[in-house]
Amino acid sequence: MADTRANRLQSIGTILALVISIIAMVTSIYEASIMKSQQKSMVWPYLSVTQQYNNEGFGIRITNKGTGPAIVTSVQLDYKGIPIENVDMLMDSLNPKRTFGYDILRNSTIGNYVFTSGEEMMLFGLPYNDETRIILENVPKIRMRVGYKSVLDEYWYYDTETDTHYKEEFKAITEFKN
Repeated sequence: MADTRANRLQSIGTILALVISIIAMVTSIYEASIMKSQQKSMVWPYLSVTQQYNNEGFGIRITNKGTGPAIVTSVQLDYKGIPIENVDMLMDSLNPKRTFGYDILRNSTIGNYVFTSGEEMMLFGLPYNDETRIILENVPKIRMRVGYKSVLDEYWYYDTETDTHYKEEFKAITEFKN
């Protein structure tokens, strides 16, 4: 009888130890998932493309408003639905009669660039004059899609036409190389 009672107590102790172990394992898994989501939020990139105007001129600016670096993977720029390969082609499309060159055009290359958190870069900028005002009128006809990823290899792309971010990888049909 004492032997049966000892066996019962031992079984209860074993079951309690097993329940406590399962609870500890579930808690650890839950904490790990919380830590993973915290890691993602600490390195979350968020690229934004905006137009900039001041008394000196205008331009298109790209900013990383996220908390982590944005690694640019692909850039496609279309004008009236036609893919544009470089900034010269873009300027010729926006104003076919242009005579200005790089003497007044400010531009930056963003292909394969890594934007740190808070970093801004001018894609292109121009001072105001009669020729560039024609370009300014046509800027709304530009559609830009910028594919980028986080350091954790999560992919997004931003589309200026819809002003929307998509959580998927983007590959340009014609890569814009400015």
